[in-house]
Amino acid sequence: NTSHNTKSPTPPPNSAALANKMTAPSPYTPYLPPAQPIDLSTFKGFKFVTLDDLVVETRDIDDDVSGTFEWQMCAGQEDLCIKFIREKCVNKRTFLITSGGRGKNVVPQIHDLPQLYAIYVYCQDVVGHQQWASKFSKVRIVCNDDRVLHPQLAADVAQANIDWGNALLNAGKRDEAKTKFQKALDNLTKHVKFSDQGFMNQMQKKLAECN
Repeated sequence: NTSHNTKSPTPPPNSAALANKMTAPSPYTPYLPPAQPIDLSTFKGFKFVTLDDLVVETRDIDDDVSGTFEWQMCAGQEDLCIKFIREKCVNKRTFLITSGGRGKNVVPQIHDLPQLYAIYVYCQDVVGHQQWASKFSKVRIVCNDDRVLHPQLAADVAQANIDWGNALLNAGKRDEAKTKFQKALDNLTKHVKFSDQGFMNQMQKKLAECN
């Protein structure tokens, strides 16, 4: 079991609590999703997809949070986005950012794909789009504020790296595991401002195991 030390210290909020947070996005407390073991025999890494283009002003943050500048940008083409995630993201953990209107069309068609890990709905009408989004468990947040979007994305990327690091550590690949745990720790401290000291101590122990 690769997840015994990665239980989320903060359970995901229910839909009502999430809706309340979305109507008052500042301050927002990101939450870690539950740990999900990774099978290294089939796993091919992460992929970051946006149905719309990323905002130029925050592109550096997007890249820093995700750990890559290689985002798949679908330029509003819903069919292209669906096809890409279905066919090109198999055995990857895929993170999708979408607008509200397009997300309402696309999310129901791809939500149950195993490769789709997390969805972020970035829109103006937060309350309106929360109504449909709350039916889909992989939608992490509906917001209109980068100060909400980036910390939650960072928390999810951190947990995904922890899961990957655990799998690598169990396989004896300590150097690779250390890289994943360090990325998770960087996201939690820099972008999430995570304050659970007990959990952070666990992360330090994970890093020590890699030496």
